Amino acid sequence: MADMTVLTSIENDRRAMQLLAEEIQKAPDEASRNAMIDEIKKMAAALEAKCMALQEEAQKVVTPKLDALDIHAVVEVVLTPEQRQRVLEKTGVDVPSVRIPDATGALTRNMKHIEPEFIESCAERQAQVFKDMVAEAEAAAEASEEDKAPDPA
Repeated sequence: MADMTVLTSIENDRRAMQLLAEEIQKAPDEASRNAMIDEIKKMAAALEAKCMALQEEAQKVVTPKLDALDIHAVVEVVLTPEQRQRVLEKTGVDVPSVRIPDATGALTRNMKHIEPEFIESCAERQAQVFKDMVAEAEAAAEASEEDKAPDPA
């Protein structure tokens, strides 16, 4: 993983270039402006080299192959009472918690940034899947009962 000093250096260089670019407008003459432009070009080339090195380092990071991941890994999120009520009103199914696939663990690591609306929409989808599954089971049971009923001939 990239050393934080490299990232800080890149950000500092970017800020310095930005400040220099803002100073161009204040330059007293054409020669000063051209000197500043040349300096910005040099800084941009150095910044590009740092970014390319960082990109090369990032490409060396081994990403796990899909078959090596635990595809059954999930994160379970308990709905707030308000979310639970809205899901119940929309779907007719009471969903106390939602289980979301998280094979890579990215969702778990970024949970504090996840929008509550995303969690609620996942709960609505799971409620709908449950309703469809129940409807299929009921239809299959009815069909089975009709097959078992004696023929009134």
